[in-house]
Amino acid sequence: MKKLLGLALLTAVLLSGCGEVQISINKDQEPQTEENNSKEESNNGLSMVDDGKDGDKLTDADKQKAIIQFINEDIQRVAEYEVVAFESLASVSGVNYTDDETLYKELTSTTIPSYEKALGEAESIEGEIPELEEMTERIVEATQIFYDSLLLEKQALEEQDEGLIEESNAKIEEYYRLVESYHSDMKLLAEKYDVTYQVDGQGGDVDEL
Repeated sequence: MKKLLGLALLTAVLLSGCGEVQISINKDQEPQTEENNSKEESNNGLSMVDDGKDGDKLTDADKQKAIIQFINEDIQRVAEYEVVAFESLASVSGVNYTDDETLYKELTSTTIPSYEKALGEAESIEGEIPELEEMTERIVEATQIFYDSLLLEKQALEEQDEGLIEESNAKIEEYYRLVESYHSDMKLLAEKYDVTYQVDGQGGDVDEL
């Protein structure tokens, strides 16, 4: 294959931020544990009632726990595959680019399969509280868009089509906008429930071929 110009990725801004997500509950507020709940209700002569995860009946401590689990467990599962896919693509593009054949082989053998798993993990997330449902939808949308960009890139290499490369790059840029917006809004949501949300490090760059 001849070399296709214009195939590029911008700064790697992943759902995980490609770094550690630091989370700490506000120390001034004691988390409402199951044991504390039981004692409190017992003192008030109340019986335990399963509210079926009704968002209106959950305490702020319950929501803190849900947010931390969402980031540390749900998003982490997506990010693990996402990072593999980005590192795979970076290994054969930019300064590491050699030829289209090598790029295509890596794309089809590792990059796309890894990101397909990231998309699958994103689609399996269930927001434990109403506030996380929208975040989940946005994560699924972002991962789907990036996955579509990879498929377009694969097709572009097969057909040697610069137009498809441009379409792929447009979807990549849309992905970055969505992820940056997600991080900003996730930080606001976390702060609302006294959880510190900080994404450190934005990963490396994958330069234009």
